Amino acid sequence: MNVLGVIEGFYGPPWTAAQRERLFLRMQTWGMETYLYAPKDDPWHRQRWREPYPPEHAQALADLTAAARQRDVRVVYALSPGLDLDWDAPDDRRALTDKFTQVAALGVTDFALLFDDIPYSDDRAAQARVQVQAAHAVVDALWPDGPGGAFLFCPTEYCADRAVPSVTESPYLRELGSGLRPGIEIFWTGPQVVSPQIGVEDILAVNATLRRPVLLWDNLHASDYTLHRVHLGPYAGRPLALREHLSGILSNPNTPLEPNTPGLYSLADYARADAGWTPQASLDAALRAWLPEFGAAPDDTELLDGLRVLADALYLPGTLGPRAQALLQDAHAIHGDAPAASAQRLRGASHSLRRVLRALEAGSNRDLLFDLHPFLVDLIEELHRLSAPQSGRGADDPAQFVYRGSLADRLLALGWSDRPQGPDTPTTG
Repeated sequence: MNVLGVIEGFYGPPWTAAQRERLFLRMQTWGMETYLYAPKDDPWHRQRWREPYPPEHAQALADLTAAARQRDVRVVYALSPGLDLDWDAPDDRRALTDKFTQVAALGVTDFALLFDDIPYSDDRAAQARVQVQAAHAVVDALWPDGPGGAFLFCPTEYCADRAVPSVTESPYLRELGSGLRPGIEIFWTGPQVVSPQIGVEDILAVNATLRRPVLLWDNLHASDYTLHRVHLGPYAGRPLALREHLSGILSNPNTPLEPNTPGLYSLADYARADAGWTPQASLDAALRAWLPEFGAAPDDTELLDGLRVLADALYLPGTLGPRAQALLQDAHAIHGDAPAASAQRLRGASHSLRRVLRALEAGSNRDLLFDLHPFLVDLIEELHRLSAPQSGRGADDPAQFVYRGSLADRLLALGWSDRPQGPDTPTTG
């Protein structure tokens, strides 16, 4: 694969300059060379794409490019004009090319044009032709003497679910494949926007239609569509053979930066893996490499066990890791034949997670603490709550769980009055 790296392409607060510099250092360590700048909430990237960057923000882009270059990372600047681009309007054509040339003057050498998440035209083939013309106009404005840096393109039909009527029969995708010049890389997210699994056959079909190997925009670890999750699981659901049919992989990861270490480490591990590689072994290596961010030594097995529980609890879209699956079974069995044993395992997991929380509270990476704190606290308290009927009153008295405040929190607590009650077991109303 020619391209491996990270997309800042989520909906939500963009990363800060300091966070990006930390990311570039990690990318250099992991062997990733490409960073795509496309935060949806940069107003000049999407909503106000026609306007040039004001001096202060232009300088920030120049500084970003210089910081990345120091870590052997190239910045690909992306513009997303598709919400209201009028290609028949000369002013819009001029604004599009002017915006790219402004950014090029800041030291950026590689670019992307994004047409994702915009309305579909009734004539999708015609929509594709307009987008092809726009891409070629930008390329010619950037490099009038011939091909220069990399140019990436995100289509409006960017996954199989959005291809009408199918990947192989889509007029839109066929028009892109025949119209876009060779050398322009085309993004693809797989069968779905967020694809738990991507098979070789899935990629062979779109490669044939687009007449080139696609560049995978991978949303496996994305979290901007769910406020209640981050994803700490490994890079998974993609066979090693898939690599032969892609021009590269860029991960569009969790919205908060710091929880992205396990997934990005594992992606880099996957990219260079030999036969026998497994996602679970890759995750374990990633968690070991993550320990210093928690102020821990590489041989801190107790903290590592807590990270394993946390990663399995916040695994991948729609799935839990093996430790979390076992804890869920214990939660269901808390009123079964061996409730004490189930409660003990739940409380043991809570203790391991509390150790992670204490390490973060005592450590220097405050961003990591703030990013993981709500998930850790919820898990710790819920594990305590579930095991409380077996331990009676005291510190685990569910009536003392004063952290609950919202209606959603109180709905989670429903059911206590329906459970078997001992003489010292309180109820909630």
